Amino acid sequence: MRIVAAASAVLVSLSIGAVAMAAEDFPSMQVMSGMPNMGKGQWKINVLEGGGGLGTASLCFDSLAQMTRGPAARGRQQPKCTNRVIENTAARGVVESTCPDGATRATITRDGAQAFVMHAERIGAGEPFSMKARYTYEGPCRAGGPAITMGADSEQCVKMRAMAGMDPAQACANAGAQRQMCEEQMRSSLAQIQAMCS
Repeated sequence: MRIVAAASAVLVSLSIGAVAMAAEDFPSMQVMSGMPNMGKGQWKINVLEGGGGLGTASLCFDSLAQMTRGPAARGRQQPKCTNRVIENTAARGVVESTCPDGATRATITRDGAQAFVMHAERIGAGEPFSMKARYTYEGPCRAGGPAITMGADSEQCVKMRAMAGMDPAQACANAGAQRQMCEEQMRSSLAQIQAMCS
């Protein structure tokens, strides 16, 4: 059951810039000079353009970095991406990231002592996407919290909760021998929705 899939595209969009900046090989950007805990901690994200109705979310950079560099990630084939700095000034940074599935351009501008605005867009071939969001540092990651949380009233959470309203036993009634596994997957998905949509 893919209940959480309703928000996956938006979450991937939000994570692209965060994961790239948390990467060990991400170039040092002048626009980020003096930024507290860049690539670490909990960051509030306000989607300004695009984002599929997400509105506001919170992202734990530590968890994202762990997902991309930790033991579980080592067992998976990681796509080889290259970063190229187009502009690197105190006012603005522009980085192009090229991966096997396409290229993105991130334009970063400072928005106060603890915030920045990133406009990320697909360039060249691939499915087009464009999103602009403000990232504001909130402090250390919440102990035991999920990597990404969304506003309970966000369009994505409303959709996921509507899809999650079904009873696992009822939804899996025709699963035959796979019924127990189906119900466990549904309960797991419901727990993920509860954690993400707080």
